[in-house]
Amino acid sequence: MVSLYGIKLAAYLISSSYGDFCSKVCECLLSRGTLTLAQIIRFTELSRENVINCLRVLIHQNCVQAFSIQQEVAFGEAPKIVTQYMALFDNTIHKMRFPKFMQIVSEELGKDCLGIFEGLLQHGRLSLNQIIDRNMQTPNNSDVHAVRESFSRLLNARFVERCPAPEPFLAPPEEETPAKKRGTKSAKIAEAPKTIEQRALATASPMESIRFLMEIDTLRGTSEEKGMESHDIATLEEKWKQDFSDAELSSSGKKKEILWRVNFEEFVRRLRHKACIEYVRIRLSDQAGIVLSAILELTKSSED
Repeated sequence: MVSLYGIKLAAYLISSSYGDFCSKVCECLLSRGTLTLAQIIRFTELSRENVINCLRVLIHQNCVQAFSIQQEVAFGEAPKIVTQYMALFDNTIHKMRFPKFMQIVSEELGKDCLGIFEGLLQHGRLSLNQIIDRNMQTPNNSDVHAVRESFSRLLNARFVERCPAPEPFLAPPEEETPAKKRGTKSAKIAEAPKTIEQRALATASPMESIRFLMEIDTLRGTSEEKGMESHDIATLEEKWKQDFSDAELSSSGKKKEILWRVNFEEFVRRLRHKACIEYVRIRLSDQAGIVLSAILELTKSSED
């Protein structure tokens, strides 16, 4: 649960970057929790068009995550799929840390990678082609091969990751079987049910095997992609028929390029490690700080 002061800080950050309307939508979601489009319109008292535009901006800036659920209906009626929206408080607060993130990239990878990284911080989500086009519009721009090489270095350092699914569908949770209900008390504590927001984030996250993979982004026009495209369009069209009210936030049905964003988790991990190492170095010795740094580097893959 976000505190009142945390909500006010997040609203201020959004207002400073994207305007008062976006700030109002973000504050509404943080205060009231996950909401549908109709509920956001009612609580914010903004026009439908303004709310839709604000959600587009906030989703593109990684401050809001959309997901679909099956709404309960009366017996005999066809199930209805509705879209809900949740605010991502941590991602919003990370905007204050952008200068530190940029410093890390500049020190480790250099100016070429920093230029790409700045574009992702500014625009939220970009495809590889958009990154290349943006580079071509800057003075002293690099060639396409150099841009791809710099982007690959960002991926290898895990500073950039593939964007989550724009609107994952959450299947209704399975009911517990009698055997599960008779489990031990400790097992029940360990297997606490996840909230709908946690399930949405987990479902939207890309698989680890493709999270930092760039090669797929360069493959276009294959028969496999065409088959996936037709399947995706059919699925989207079915959803739009059931709930046209949220279709204005959906794409036109065409297959889009893979979008990339900044991997905030990696930067938070590095800053956390840096603080721990500095604390040990001051309290104990430089040698102890070096040892801790090596331990953290070797065990980073096992961190949550």
